[in-house]
Amino acid sequence: MAPEKTLTLEVSDRPLRKKKVGKLRRQGIIPGIIHGKDFEPQHVQVNERSFEQMYRKSHGTSLVNLELGGETIQVLIHSVQKDNLSNSVLHVEFLKIDPKRQVTVEVPIVFVGVAPGEKDGKGKVAHEETSIHLKCSPAAIPSEIVVDISGILDKHDVIHASDLKLPDGVSLGHGVSEKKVIAALVSTRIAETVAAPGELGEAAAEEGTSPAEGE
Repeated sequence: MAPEKTLTLEVSDRPLRKKKVGKLRRQGIIPGIIHGKDFEPQHVQVNERSFEQMYRKSHGTSLVNLELGGETIQVLIHSVQKDNLSNSVLHVEFLKIDPKRQVTVEVPIVFVGVAPGEKDGKGKVAHEETSIHLKCSPAAIPSEIVVDISGILDKHDVIHASDLKLPDGVSLGHGVSEKKVIAALVSTRIAETVAAPGELGEAAAEEGTSPAEGE
């Protein structure tokens, strides 16, 4: 799917640091930081409601224009730390990007279609990966990668990373094997368990890189 338009988010300088940020959170303000290559890390804060509204639209892959004191800084959301109990956002890490440099981002995988092998009772399609690390220019970041499982007829039909239909200018991220298993037909018993990495064979051995890092 084509990349979404750039979103806008207003942030401000953050005077409070470390343990004092708890005061900000109680006021509905999320502490954060902007960092990037050849960029001095900058501590910022953002309104909790404004961030959550923007984040729902971004899916973590859209470019975001941070408005900071009259300056616009183009970033990607590098990581979001959440509270395990309340699921509220505790901290946000933004990555300043260079439009001329490629980045590696983690893009969600969306499965579509019905596998004949599953429909015929031969097994269940296991979604071995729900996201994939891709490398491209910031402007070419796709919002998702669609995987059609309708070609899975039996246990010999496996969808690998090399089978993904990637947009022009987009490639697998560094360290992501073309043999990485994305989906395969397995027995119902195996599908109901949490598969360990590489359970479907050596084809799934290699892991990806950290999300949204500049190359």
